[in-house]
Amino acid sequence: MMRWLGALVLSCICTFGAHAAQRVVVVTSYAQEVISRMEAEFTRANTDLALDVIWRMPRDAMPYLESEAGKTVDVYWAASGRNFADLAEQGLFAAQPDLAAALPATLAGFELSDQKARYMASEVALYGFAINPEYLARRGLPEPASWRDLADSRYRGHLLFPLPSRVGFAPLMIEALLQRMGWTGGWALLSEIASNARLWSPGGAFITEEVAAASKGVAVTIDFFAASAIANGAPMRFVYPDVLAVSPGHVGILRNAPNAQGARRFVAFLLSEAGQRALLHPDVRKLPVHPDLFKEADAPAFDPYAAPLPAGWRYDARRGAVRLAVDSAVFDALITAQGAAHARLWQALRAARSAALARGDAAALSLVARVQASALRPPIDEAQSHSPEIREGLGGRAVRGGTEAPPEASALSTQWQSAIARQYADAVARLEASGLLAEDWSSQAGVKQ
Repeated sequence: MMRWLGALVLSCICTFGAHAAQRVVVVTSYAQEVISRMEAEFTRANTDLALDVIWRMPRDAMPYLESEAGKTVDVYWAASGRNFADLAEQGLFAAQPDLAAALPATLAGFELSDQKARYMASEVALYGFAINPEYLARRGLPEPASWRDLADSRYRGHLLFPLPSRVGFAPLMIEALLQRMGWTGGWALLSEIASNARLWSPGGAFITEEVAAASKGVAVTIDFFAASAIANGAPMRFVYPDVLAVSPGHVGILRNAPNAQGARRFVAFLLSEAGQRALLHPDVRKLPVHPDLFKEADAPAFDPYAAPLPAGWRYDARRGAVRLAVDSAVFDALITAQGAAHARLWQALRAARSAALARGDAAALSLVARVQASALRPPIDEAQSHSPEIREGLGGRAVRGGTEAPPEASALSTQWQSAIARQYADAVARLEASGLLAEDWSSQAGVKQ
């Protein structure tokens, strides 16, 4: 596979010709360390070419590539699956079936490249837990190994969870859990995990910095962020959980690329052995797409291609793409907007469940389960989550990009939040009426916020 790609790079070089343009214009959102390393490796092997890099965050890249200025661009290279899907549907990419043919089709059930070869995976990132082992050991907490572990009340106050409506990498993670665990069960688990967490959003210390500084013991994040922090001496480990979620970075050649041949040479390099190996450089520390590189002596310790996967399961990228913004809005309605009411609900549920268990009362346990299911019911069902009317009703929340919330909530999201607030209040009232809660249940040890 690697030899084939190496030959393709040489083939592209030979067919490029002496009179072609000398610059390849690349729009990217990758960090400077990644860009510099790849540029150095590429230009070393392609001395007749130079990269003209235009740095744009995903929310800015879309309008740029759709504008007149975008007609000067040869390559789009970024970790923003929604952008690539939207641009492909607009017909802005030129299919490259020969380049895509050498790549794996899936990883952990996730489709890596576009099925029509309009854009290809250039690297992968996986979600998991950055942990501070010393922090956890001092508090007698086990290291979490699964998403279900994070729902354990022992982690309350020790966990950071990214806020999907404000953190670009979070919505895909949410959607992956929902697809694996089901719409209702997935939201129940996310709610319980969030009851233990402080919701993190950009503005202060980065999420891994808080774990490194022992502000919290566990943070849900992407492996790349943790790898970079660990390489810089942070006292952390990264745990890949039982349900893997994969976020590929992609690269695509614009349909009207002024330097189409140069663009092919650059993309072929990214997908070649040299380009993929450059991802493992200490300045980059990203995971390659090719399974071959995980089998070498200096490969990353975790091989995602060897991870077990339930038979027949596959992430539905098209279903996910249309509802990432809906997921963020539902998360805000169920969790973010409820604040203290969400914490109080889980205090009541846990206190009531503990009382029922202490009594050995099966009927009381059944009551708590019914109250919990009713309280955590999402504001829409799964069929509605795909509805164009719902996306339109969310206004700016459902515009492509998925995580750019408008300054004010839409009327629909406000309606959801009000309905959820009533569900939570009704649930707590039912538990109080059941006699399972002591008078001072909300301040008992072990159930404090």
